[in-house]
Amino acid sequence: MILEKERGFFDNVYTAESFANLKQLMGLWMKDNLKEKLLELYNLKGDESDVIKIGNSKALIDALNRLDNQCEKIDIPTEVKNVYLEKMLEEEKAIFEILNITNKFILEKNNSSTLLKTETVYSAKNDLLDIFSFSKFANYCNENKYEGLIDNIKNYLKEKNLNNTNPLKLRIVYKNEDKKFYLRAHTSTIGYQDFGINFSVFVAFMAINEYVTKTKDEFFVEKFVIDDSKLYVSFGKKNTTKLNENLSLRFALTLENDEIKRNAVSFNGIFTLVYKKGDEESEIIIRPKGMKSNEESFPTDLLTYRHQGKVETVIEKVKNLPILIEKYISQIEKEAEDISNKKNPDSIRELIVKKIRDGRKAEFKQYKAIVQEELNRIRVDNMFKLFELLGSIEKLFEEEDVISIDYWRSKLYEALIEKK
Repeated sequence: MILEKERGFFDNVYTAESFANLKQLMGLWMKDNLKEKLLELYNLKGDESDVIKIGNSKALIDALNRLDNQCEKIDIPTEVKNVYLEKMLEEEKAIFEILNITNKFILEKNNSSTLLKTETVYSAKNDLLDIFSFSKFANYCNENKYEGLIDNIKNYLKEKNLNNTNPLKLRIVYKNEDKKFYLRAHTSTIGYQDFGINFSVFVAFMAINEYVTKTKDEFFVEKFVIDDSKLYVSFGKKNTTKLNENLSLRFALTLENDEIKRNAVSFNGIFTLVYKKGDEESEIIIRPKGMKSNEESFPTDLLTYRHQGKVETVIEKVKNLPILIEKYISQIEKEAEDISNKKNPDSIRELIVKKIRDGRKAEFKQYKAIVQEELNRIRVDNMFKLFELLGSIEKLFEEEDVISIDYWRSKLYEALIEKK
């Protein structure tokens, strides 16, 4: 990990003081050409102070600025012949040499040397070694202390690729506190656009703010987890829809962006189901597989855009968010209406136990035993008790473990609504 993650968790109680304004939003760091294009397309001058009516939006912008102040991100175009393995390290790390550096910032911090030695982080070591089809074997040699064999293969690859001009783009991160460069990843060389974390928050805020202004509904930032290249945010819709005497529903829009992966930036939705029994309430959160364009279609993310193409295209797509949100809420409302009428809630509990036992999600593995134990602790004879049980299990997960939490929520959707 290069930077400590920024985290924020909020309830639906907030004040106007938690709102950001346009000037603060436009203050987020982005490459000059991207920011200029956004200002042009949104018809902004750069000094507007209009309020963005999204609760806790200021906290999210402050978190992004804190991260940006700790590091510099540099994408350098190079060729395969300029990148060499120097040394394998423990804990899935390695040191690579990068030749013929021309980036002014790197030269300044690297004492004008055009050779940069840098340590890998995250999956960068394996990703780069995969270019030479050397990743698995290098790891095997490193684990078994075959340093001599690694050196022989390393020198062979260096000779073999002396004239390899295949293009390569590397993401380098300079951490100000350490005064050190880290090799974060190699990114796409084909039409890659730096639609990074700040860019995705900018266009999301503009779309949600327009939705709030037109509908008078309220949205607020309820959760965010961010590091130097990944973003997860959920925007809660404060208004609740009553489905029947016992059941109501609340929507949250999720935004995920990984600047490094080739995956698209994605908007999706999660739904809080609130079950009422007399004066008591119990709630669970479900995550559908996506929205269906019609009853026969396969569910897909609410909205996606790739790290390529034109800014205009992204904005045109994101402008459709308000319509898509309404359609998605309507779809899940219809699917969820009959939950309170289910006759055998304990069979649902047993189905979820089976799903967890048979699940193969690697990130969820650490929770499987404790979740099964909790699910098997009691039998339930009504839906309210089932909701209480399922709601308590979400508290077992680390709050920032987005992957495991989403996996759990998807299993609840499958058992309660898809019934399979």
